[in-house]
Amino acid sequence: MKALNNNGPQRRMSDMGRPVEKANDSWATIKRLFSYWKSSRWKLIFVMICSTAEVGLQLLAPLLIGKSIDECINLAYQEGGSVDFERLQWTLIALTLVYIGSALCSWLQEYLMAIASLNIVRTIREEMIEKLHTLSIRFFDTKLRGETMSHFTNDVELIRDALGRTVIQLISSVFTLVGTAFLMLSLSLELTGMVCLTIPLVILLSKFVMTRTRKFFSEQQQALGNLNGMIEENIVGMKVIRSFGQEEKQTEKFGQLNKKLQDTGSSAQIYSGILMPLMRVLDNLSYIIVTIAGSFLASRGSITVGVIQSFLLYSRNFQRPVNQIATQFNSVQSAIAGAERIFKLLDEKPEITDKAGAKTLEGTLGRVCFDHVTFGYEKGKPIVKDISFTAEPGEVIAIVGGTGAGKSTLINLLTRFYDIDEGSITIDGEEISNLTQQSLRNALGIVLQEPFLFSESIKYNIGYGKPNASEEEIRQAAITANAYHFTIRLADGFETVLHEQGEDISHGQRQLLTIARAVLVNAPILILDEATSNIDTRTEILIQKAIANLTQGKTCFIIAHRLSTIKNADKILVMENGRIVESGKHEELIQKGGVYEKIYSSQFE
Repeated sequence: MKALNNNGPQRRMSDMGRPVEKANDSWATIKRLFSYWKSSRWKLIFVMICSTAEVGLQLLAPLLIGKSIDECINLAYQEGGSVDFERLQWTLIALTLVYIGSALCSWLQEYLMAIASLNIVRTIREEMIEKLHTLSIRFFDTKLRGETMSHFTNDVELIRDALGRTVIQLISSVFTLVGTAFLMLSLSLELTGMVCLTIPLVILLSKFVMTRTRKFFSEQQQALGNLNGMIEENIVGMKVIRSFGQEEKQTEKFGQLNKKLQDTGSSAQIYSGILMPLMRVLDNLSYIIVTIAGSFLASRGSITVGVIQSFLLYSRNFQRPVNQIATQFNSVQSAIAGAERIFKLLDEKPEITDKAGAKTLEGTLGRVCFDHVTFGYEKGKPIVKDISFTAEPGEVIAIVGGTGAGKSTLINLLTRFYDIDEGSITIDGEEISNLTQQSLRNALGIVLQEPFLFSESIKYNIGYGKPNASEEEIRQAAITANAYHFTIRLADGFETVLHEQGEDISHGQRQLLTIARAVLVNAPILILDEATSNIDTRTEILIQKAIANLTQGKTCFIIAHRLSTIKNADKILVMENGRIVESGKHEELIQKGGVYEKIYSSQFE
């Protein structure tokens, strides 16, 4: 059910330009991300085995190349003989097998990591949708839908990309650094010291760039969410945009948000892009240092040419893990920013929760009592004030008043989409705050002013509140709601699949289907929120007949602007500025000559 909210908090577009909060602890975010690996730990273990084998084979290759130079060529010429081609042939075969084995291990770990990362993002998305279904209506009233959707698409995909690549590189980098350092030390202590000269520079440079790009990547993700929010609003509200000729204004507004995304993205890319070229400079500097120092040591006879060649290859291997991290730096930063936004959503606390030991509402008679109820969407700004009335079982209660009077707010409180600030609301003597939300809403049937239908079959939409309903029950519900006659004329009848929100049928037909949905649920308390507004006269007659069938024997609350539809109500509550200013039957209120009589007369003058 969606909020019946005409008076509630509206989405503030000014929030789209709000400053981005910096993360309190990036390492906590990373640690939380890796906690999702528990379900794929065996894949991760196998990935580590493959990575170890790959690194070992990669480290073996330079050693074989160096030894082949020394033993097969240098030694042969020193002895005045010929090159031992047979020995060289076996060395080349060994090198070929090493490279094939390394490629196979690399493919295996990438395949396993791809499967594992997809499982992780599936888990994250499932947690997110579960969280959305627990959050209070206030969250959806105050958040842009496009921004929330961006968490499920952009942010999750950033995490998938980072996990799929970065974890492999992290594991491989650790093994490569350790193995390369060990072999370099075994070949030449002096040259190893030369290579290590550039390590402090690499660490300082990485820290410098990371601290500055972190903010920009967070702002980039925020700007992307805002842009998605506007795109979603433009698609949904295209008829309104066209009707008021605001295409150019919306295009200009989109351009501003798009420019914001471009600016933040450019800043993030510029700062992070500095890292890789500088890493290459340091890499080449290390290569030059090793070459000069190695030549000097070889001239003194301390090392051989083969050792220099092996060492040069190892020095490349030693720098490669750092370069890999630099290459993936953008995706890592974006993924952390996306993860923070996702975890912020997952950490949202629902305002409305079941109390410990909450009761289940069963066998509802339908006696509803509001006792001195006061409530405001913002603290200190009450929308409804000191509301008291009682609806006896089977009574029809009509609520009328001007826009902003607080009519729909009463329904939001009865359905417990929001909790009251003062007073109490009871059903059959039980405060609704002491009841489970599920049992409370099972006792309520709601027909909204704006009918919502899923992109599913008509059968699915009618049976949505009662999934185990038989086809005959669905057919009878459609007959009772006067929806049967147009449904059977459709190409596939009850199996007709509707377009998004049922836009391929008329507004009145959509409303009749939602009434059929309420008929099928057969809840003891019924709420009709402007169910006949924006409907042509003929369809209104059909809906009125459907409502008459639906309300029999039920406690019914009807919010109506068309006062002709509620003349026969058992009690009419007239609201003004959040208070009930009049109550009674239609004839009584007309004779009284107060607010209701003025509203009624204005509609028929």
